[in-house]
Amino acid sequence: MNSRRKVLRSLAAASLSLPWLSAMAGTQLKLPAENDPNYWDKIRDAFMLSKEKVFFNTGTVGAMPKIVVQRVFEHFEKLATDVADWDYKSDIGWIGGYHPLPDLRKKIAQLIHADAASIALTDNVTSAMSYIAMGLNLKPGDEVLASNQEHGGGRSSWIVRSKREGILYREVVLPKPIRNNDEVLSIIRKAIRPETRVLMLSHIITGSGAILPVREICAEARAKGILTVLDGAQTIGQIKVDIAEIGCDAYVGCFHKWIGAPPGTGFMWVRPDVLKTLWTSVSSYQWDNHEDEGFRFTQRGTGNFSILAGLDAALDFHAEIGPQRVYDRIKYLGQYLRDGLRKLPKVKIYSPVDEKMCAGITVYNVAGRTGAQLQDAFWNLARMRPRSQGDEFGVRHCTHIYNSQKELDKALEIVKSLAA
Repeated sequence: MNSRRKVLRSLAAASLSLPWLSAMAGTQLKLPAENDPNYWDKIRDAFMLSKEKVFFNTGTVGAMPKIVVQRVFEHFEKLATDVADWDYKSDIGWIGGYHPLPDLRKKIAQLIHADAASIALTDNVTSAMSYIAMGLNLKPGDEVLASNQEHGGGRSSWIVRSKREGILYREVVLPKPIRNNDEVLSIIRKAIRPETRVLMLSHIITGSGAILPVREICAEARAKGILTVLDGAQTIGQIKVDIAEIGCDAYVGCFHKWIGAPPGTGFMWVRPDVLKTLWTSVSSYQWDNHEDEGFRFTQRGTGNFSILAGLDAALDFHAEIGPQRVYDRIKYLGQYLRDGLRKLPKVKIYSPVDEKMCAGITVYNVAGRTGAQLQDAFWNLARMRPRSQGDEFGVRHCTHIYNSQKELDKALEIVKSLAA
């Protein structure tokens, strides 16, 4: 404890601003050598996950690396111990919600290949989507088109506005499983109507793991003057996201799933010319600051800076491993699971048929079983935790860098025994 106190006291000597975060970022983050044959086993040791249990539900909330938890608690302790040191001249190291956080927004921008000034920090995808849905200039009769497989946090704000203000909300039916990209593009094209003003879709569908052909969809919408808003709740940290390449008008995402940051960390990116016209739903001093559009939405009252310290550490952890290496590992494990499932009788996979549309989420069922029965069987037989998807669709089984091929082999054994 004494040594830890010394570290915290030394940090107090500097202004608790972004330089303080930078000072913390260099401590205790040690990764194995890239050519280490036990690389992924050692990466697993960087997480606090119990070795007695196996976590397969990153699609809801991911496990945090040890360094992330450490940074959060260091900041909590600093705030609780030395809050009297705050002279109110430099705010950023003490409480969140009143500083533009340019360095943190820049890290996010680099991860998704976007401009930092158009990124706002939010609590999660639900709040980010609500800011867009409530802030756009739409009038009664304007239509918002979504799919029937959207998460409630993505679609509900649009439904509320339709009931409150008379805009139209409509869902197009996508199959489950989806066969290929052309199938999706054809369905979306046929669904667009003259009154369609906004197209809101998930980049990765949470209930199937389908990676939609968003670049082609956005190009189609743009040609018809339709604004595109993408729900990236399942993408950030699971697959590469390139906003410039996608060509969407708005993108929302979170870091508490595949990046391993604390819950309560999300973002909103909106194309600059659209962001300038977006009304703030939660307003504070900076609500009309058009010099920093992302700050207009980031500033929303006193918030928890400790979790932002954890987000900073999680982004660094992801960057140190190498984003593409993470994506490749997730995809490898996901395809390994799906290849094994395809060999088993009585198993139906609801993730896309085309592997190019899949990454680390697999949704499947065993004939005669419900999702709850499968979820309970995994836990009772091997302390494994995928997530039930209801009676029909079985379980959602997520594979991340803290999972192993050995764990997947055991999971396949369980499925095989249940199908027999």
